[in-house]
Amino acid sequence: MKAIRNIVIAGCSVLLLSQCASQDEVRKLNYQIRTVNQKVEEVKTNTVNQMQKGQASSVNKIDAVSSETQQLRALIEESGQKSSRLREQTKEDIAALQTSMEQMRTENEARIKALETKVDQLAGSLDRLHQARVKAAEQRARQAAKRAEEAQRRTVVAAGAAAGRVVTLQPSARKVRIGNGTVVETVPEKQQAPSAAAKPTPEKQIVAAPAPAVSEVGTDLFSQGMNSYKAGKYKDAYRTFEQVLSGNPRGGKAAQVLFYMGECLFNQGEYDLAILDYQKVISNHAGDSHTPAALLKQGMSFEKLTDRETAKIIYKKLIADYPNSSEAGLAEKQLASL
Repeated sequence: MKAIRNIVIAGCSVLLLSQCASQDEVRKLNYQIRTVNQKVEEVKTNTVNQMQKGQASSVNKIDAVSSETQQLRALIEESGQKSSRLREQTKEDIAALQTSMEQMRTENEARIKALETKVDQLAGSLDRLHQARVKAAEQRARQAAKRAEEAQRRTVVAAGAAAGRVVTLQPSARKVRIGNGTVVETVPEKQQAPSAAAKPTPEKQIVAAPAPAVSEVGTDLFSQGMNSYKAGKYKDAYRTFEQVLSGNPRGGKAAQVLFYMGECLFNQGEYDLAILDYQKVISNHAGDSHTPAALLKQGMSFEKLTDRETAKIIYKKLIADYPNSSEAGLAEKQLASL
């Protein structure tokens, strides 16, 4: 704008000075004016070109920004669509997972119930098996006890026959070992007097001794038997305990005497016979303090005989019937070692 103003001022100056100036000066002024006009045109041209170039550059930039904006918009829309699809897919996956979990829960509950039913059945079967084994073991012990008693009776009869005497076994008689182990019978006074019609010959008479008071004989013999047991004389102790038991089979020390009879046999390695004496304590004296110990030693006897299954049954019976006894703790240790 300053160039144009200068040109106007110059033109006015030329008009003012045209009257005074010479022709040469006019030509110079015209030349200068043309030069100025050319420069003005050049300036206009350059300015227009630069403006056009700037506009073209701005347009290009705007086009580029618009293109980038469109691309970003397309990316945003694509991301939105992907996010929407992902949300839908996630919802479907969560629903499928919940359905699967519900099915698994239902199946697991059914399996658990089936397993619980099987466990109950197995527990019942094991309990019945345990009871059957206990009964079988008790039955075997009773049968063995009967066989042992029968063998003992036969031994008494054989011993009497070998001595040249006739020995009559009566249910109410009491057997007593004397001296070297000869077995004789002591009968009540009512049965000692023979009838006049049938007097036995002297060589066949039964040597009978008057039965001492049970309390005196029991106490003395029991102490004697315990002394022999503590000294390791198990056979002598067993014979003494037999005499104590025959004198008072239902006395207060009967369970204790039977238990130590079993102990004598156990310490001699006669485990099968020891089991029988222990069983007498268990069957006939369940409330006695020696019964838990008899159960424990009976189980140990079966272990010695390599019958571990029966030993387990007896240990479990001991733990179930006498849980507060010290023998129950020992039985648990024995079970753990089997």
